[in-house]
Amino acid sequence: RSFTREPVDLSLMAEEATETLLPLAEKRGVKIETSGEISPTAGSQALLLQLTMNLVHNAIVHNLPERGTVWVHTGIGPRSAVLTVENTGERLTPRVAATLTEPFQRGTERVHTDHVGVGLGLAIVRTIAEAHDGTLTLTPRADGGLRITVELPAPSGI
Repeated sequence: RSFTREPVDLSLMAEEATETLLPLAEKRGVKIETSGEISPTAGSQALLLQLTMNLVHNAIVHNLPERGTVWVHTGIGPRSAVLTVENTGERLTPRVAATLTEPFQRGTERVHTDHVGVGLGLAIVRTIAEAHDGTLTLTPRADGGLRITVELPAPSGI
């Protein structure tokens, strides 16, 4: 962990990531919905922005071919800041979802074959979350798609 911890608001990271990736979402016909509240944590702003960008990017490119949706939500847990990114998409089994944070894993067949990627996005997210003493949870959605939750420690004194 060779980064300086500074105050970071996950809601601002979510806002920046969704604004940056909105053109990609529009190109693919994916709607992005954001909600939530200020979610303070401590860490590297650059790394936490990368984590958020990777999650939102993956949620866009691994989505339905038409009329897909990405939901980005920030909140506060008992002792944590929480970022949740969900998407519509293919149905995934818990077994497949459990492999998605391994390097070079891309789940089932891509819905969009025009995206070039090697399957490192969620491995990077996991590494960043763990470097911040956080957790990463992947849960298949019943109707298809995935819910990814990152929980990071709330800063001391909150």
